[in-house]
Amino acid sequence: MRRSPRIFVYLLRELVGPTLLGLSVYGFILLMNAFLLVAKVALSKDLGWETILRLFLYEIPTLLVLAIPMATILGVLIAFGRLSADHEATAIQAAGLGPASLLGPVVVHGTVLALVSFGTYALVVPETAYASRALNAQVLLAGGMGTNLTPRVFYSDIPGYVLFASEIRPGTQGKLEGLFVHQEQGEGGRTFSFLARNGDLYRPPGDNQRLIADLRDGVCHVYRTDRPESYRFFEFERYQVPIEPPAYFKALSEPPQRAPQNRSFGALFEDLGAIRASRDDPRIRGIRARGVEIEIQQRMALPAACLLFAILGVPLGLTRARSGRGAGFALSIAVTLVYWILFTSLRDQASQGRIPPFLGVWAANLAVGAWAAWAFWRLRPGAGEEGALSRLAARLRGTATRVLGRLPGAARSLPLSPADDTVSGPALSGEAPSWACDDKASRRWLGLVDRHIGAHFLRVFAYSLLSAYAIFVVVELRQLLDGLIRFRRPPGLLIEYFKYFAPGKLGLILPVSCLVAAVVAFTILGRSGELTALKASGTSMRRATLPVLALTLALCGVSFVIEDQLAPVTNQKALAVRDRIQGKPPRTYGMPAGGRWTFGSANRLYHYRLYDPNRQMFQGLSVLTIDRETPSILEHRFATLARWNGRAWVLEKGWRRTFPARGSVGEFETYDEGEVCALDPPETFGRREAVLNIGANLPDQMSVAEIREQVRSLRDSGYDTTRLEVAFHSRIAQPLTPFVMVLLGLPFAFQVGRRGSLYGIGIALLLVIVYWATFAVFNALGFETVLPPVLASWAPNVLYGLLGSYLLLYVRT
Repeated sequence: MRRSPRIFVYLLRELVGPTLLGLSVYGFILLMNAFLLVAKVALSKDLGWETILRLFLYEIPTLLVLAIPMATILGVLIAFGRLSADHEATAIQAAGLGPASLLGPVVVHGTVLALVSFGTYALVVPETAYASRALNAQVLLAGGMGTNLTPRVFYSDIPGYVLFASEIRPGTQGKLEGLFVHQEQGEGGRTFSFLARNGDLYRPPGDNQRLIADLRDGVCHVYRTDRPESYRFFEFERYQVPIEPPAYFKALSEPPQRAPQNRSFGALFEDLGAIRASRDDPRIRGIRARGVEIEIQQRMALPAACLLFAILGVPLGLTRARSGRGAGFALSIAVTLVYWILFTSLRDQASQGRIPPFLGVWAANLAVGAWAAWAFWRLRPGAGEEGALSRLAARLRGTATRVLGRLPGAARSLPLSPADDTVSGPALSGEAPSWACDDKASRRWLGLVDRHIGAHFLRVFAYSLLSAYAIFVVVELRQLLDGLIRFRRPPGLLIEYFKYFAPGKLGLILPVSCLVAAVVAFTILGRSGELTALKASGTSMRRATLPVLALTLALCGVSFVIEDQLAPVTNQKALAVRDRIQGKPPRTYGMPAGGRWTFGSANRLYHYRLYDPNRQMFQGLSVLTIDRETPSILEHRFATLARWNGRAWVLEKGWRRTFPARGSVGEFETYDEGEVCALDPPETFGRREAVLNIGANLPDQMSVAEIREQVRSLRDSGYDTTRLEVAFHSRIAQPLTPFVMVLLGLPFAFQVGRRGSLYGIGIALLLVIVYWATFAVFNALGFETVLPPVLASWAPNVLYGLLGSYLLLYVRT
């Protein structure tokens, strides 16, 4: 029988919707970090909308290279899973068209997506990646360089200099207040300590080799620690300090060089020919040629995976008739995970010269093609055995027989539980059921309904949670497989890493999973007519949401306990395992070459070359007592060695100078040993070292109580506590996010009606995008001190919680 053009077009239309949904879901998840990064840069640099939009758009093409293949197989799985579940595939077979006849629209669909992916990867990605590098360099160098600093944090990345600003007001283009600049000339040289009321840090026009610290209304102290008698100081109304920028800053001032990843397709072939024709060392020539050839091959192999994924999705979708759309997500991620493991590992083997580049890049595609051929072969009926579609036909006949037997006088059924499958017609026909006036029976009825809705929600939630975790696993694997192969780490480290990785991601994944589960669960209930049955029985739709809201609250409590007690420990272990995989030393940043700076109590500023918390001993300790209002330095102490005697610090081989008033000189004395001084206790410096050794991931590695203690101890220490305060309030607010998102999503779930769970997932996705965009903006406002930390952390929950409650009042019930 000839193929029907109508069926061909019908199948194409079925593929489009799920594919677009998958592209939106996977693209959004991969772009979540871009929300936060772009928002933070935009606020700190006061960027215009055009620059913000360009920063964000440049990230999209690179992520599409991964998202398009994942969306392709997801679309085919959902489309053919629905055809199989609704027995439309059986009807097509009954019309004389076998499984192979379904390949036509799938091949067209996969080819179109492969061409889109190829065009994106070969033409768009090289240019946008290069433009992104150039634009980020321009943004970093734009305006006042003070926007690159963080208030109340000692910046020591420039060799020989330390910069500190008490405040950087938003919208001032990086104007610095309470500025401290420390400049060391080297061993045996002079040291300059500048303290200014305000100032600026900028790059002179046309000069990419210098930075200027423009200081106003301050004082400068010049000294050598080994010659205290040469100490001098002077005041100034304005003083410009030239600063030699770091090497990476100078590199940013030049147009970035194009790596192979930023070269056009034609330029790569030209480069490959030039490399092979060069007379360089054969080993160097081979390494360069392999890099270019691998880039060429993977620009063709990754788009081709779209076509192979589309073909593979047909037998996988047809043989999972009852899996549903949620399983389609999980299966698409599993296929992508297998593909990326093969692709990344073999590509790295090719880059090291162990296998040819063509085989290393295309081996994963060959494996997927072989899998698709085997899966199609499995669809054919074996000798004396029914095929998959035949079994579906038999199941369809059995279902039809049961339905026809119930039709006379029967109403739609409401499945409640395995023990009580159906509720017969009186509730729907308008008659008062026998239990209508029986309170006990009514409570029992509602209990059955609650259990049914709750179980349905939990089933969809499990699918959603596992799918979300799988997406994160795919993203993490892309980053870890290179290190695993390059440093020859045992594969067991990956299992160990993901074991510790899971609890730390729960706070990010749980809100999305709960929202998708709630929306999809009520969408399916509405499509099957069960919500109509509930209304006919007198049950309010708001009452029907109670089991979902109660379960979500319980999940919020579990999330809080895991994030507060378990995740801090597992995050530390996950980071340690990740560092081992990537060949990094343990995650501790040690003591910088110029020593450590920190503020203590009583306006004391400490600088020390080394601190041993076990022996409670300093080496090379300087203590400056400052007046931030004037500003001026009131006292300067130095000791080669300082020990804690149990009650106070004993300074050895040092000196002390006092400045009782601005512009005046007080006492000067030296001492060799035995100078007792009341400074901050050792516990203060021990906490500082613990904080700095953990590094920027501190909030993820501490409980709520520990974060609160660190905020209290670090508030006046010279280290920025804004992030810790935002993290403290977020740690309390974030566990309630799943409840807020479910509350927001339920009114939309009732509006979907009978259009299917696919629309429910789309609505959930849209709500997630809106919520996380709002969260990213408020989070960035909190980090930039535009909003108080408590408001930045709680505002999204309060805003969308009130909106969801308001919309729920207008649900037709």
